[in-house]
Amino acid sequence: MTFLIIVTLSALLVAAIMSAIAWRLAGEERRRSNARVAVLAAEIHDAGPSPLPSQAVALSADLFAAAQPDASAGRWMTVAGVGVVAFSVILALAVGLSSARSATRPGAASPAAPLELVALDHDRDGDRLVIRGVVRNPPSAPAVARLTAVVFLFKRNGGFLASERAAINAETLSPGSESPFVVTVAGSADVGRYRISFRTGDRIVPHVDTRGKS
Repeated sequence: MTFLIIVTLSALLVAAIMSAIAWRLAGEERRRSNARVAVLAAEIHDAGPSPLPSQAVALSADLFAAAQPDASAGRWMTVAGVGVVAFSVILALAVGLSSARSATRPGAASPAAPLELVALDHDRDGDRLVIRGVVRNPPSAPAVARLTAVVFLFKRNGGFLASERAAINAETLSPGSESPFVVTVAGSADVGRYRISFRTGDRIVPHVDTRGKS
C-alpha cells in the first residue's frame, strides 16, 4: 500500500512539473508575441504614411511569419513527450516492483499441501449416523487451528438430507500430526450416502483421500 501511494505521488509530481513547464513556455511565447507586435508597430510608425497601410501590415506580418516559424507547437510536443516518457517509466517501475514482491512473498509461490483423510468409517445408532475418521496434516503444510469436520447426508434419490459438524480432537493440527474426529448426524434413516469436508472458521480447507495408500 505504501509503495502504491509513493508511485501515485510521484506521478502527480511529474504532472505538476510538466504543467509548470508548459505554463512557463506559454508565458514566454506570449511575451515574444507581444514583443514582435511592438517591433512591427514601431517599424510601421517609423516608415511614415503609406498609400496602402493595411496591405503593408498584412505583408509584413506574412513575411515575419515566414522568416520566424512558430515554435510553440514544437515546445508543446516536447513537454507532452517528456510527460509521457516520465509517466511510462514510473508505471513500468510500479508494475515491475509489484511483480517482484508477489514472486518473493513467502507462501506465494505454491499453495499449502492439502490435508490427508487417512481413515473413515461410520455406524448407525437408531436414526443417527455416527461418522468416525482420522485426518492428517502433511509435514510441509502450516499448522491449522480450530479445524472442524463437516458431514453432508444425501437421500437415496440424491436429494440433500442433513448436515452436521464437529471439531477434531486436536485444537491445533501441527505439521506432520494427525487427529481423530467424530461427527454424529441425527435424522438419517433415509440416508443413501454422505460426504465429508474440513473447515476452519468460514474457510474450506482442501483435503485428499489417502485411505489405503502407502
